[in-house]
Amino acid sequence: MSPNDPLITWINEGVAESVERPFTIDGKGFIAEISPANFKNKKSKKFQSHFPHLREARIENAIISMASKQAMQIQSDGENNKVFYLKTTYYQIQKEMINAINKVENKTLKPNDCPYNTSSIREALEILKRTDIAVRNESGENLYIFSRIKDIYMEDNKVVIEL
Repeated sequence: MSPNDPLITWINEGVAESVERPFTIDGKGFIAEISPANFKNKKSKKFQSHFPHLREARIENAIISMASKQAMQIQSDGENNKVFYLKTTYYQIQKEMINAINKVENKTLKPNDCPYNTSSIREALEILKRTDIAVRNESGENLYIFSRIKDIYMEDNKVVIEL
């Protein structure tokens, strides 16, 4: 979602309200309420709202691709629910994104040519973690709330992404 999207209502400088977007699946209407990630800008020290955009979509696609190629760790939580973990590096994420860009745009970029550095990838992962999406049917029932990434943290020089 572009920061210039006309559906976004900016409350004040850098802080936005949630956005509602209607959509249909198999002829059934739904409404998605997207609540932006809100966190302090490291330079200005002011809170800012961040909606997922192209960078986050590329990183999310890279994570999905890596998850399908790599052995993921699967554990059970206290309630015996399955928890899926992907352990990777920022370089591996960059490499996966470059592979996708090369394939889609017919280019021959190298991982060092990635348009996103590690700080940018870290911020994008934080946006994917902190953005909440609530989906309900048109009558307002059957609310389902989720975020694209359940958790992220560093462990043994690896980025651990809980899906």
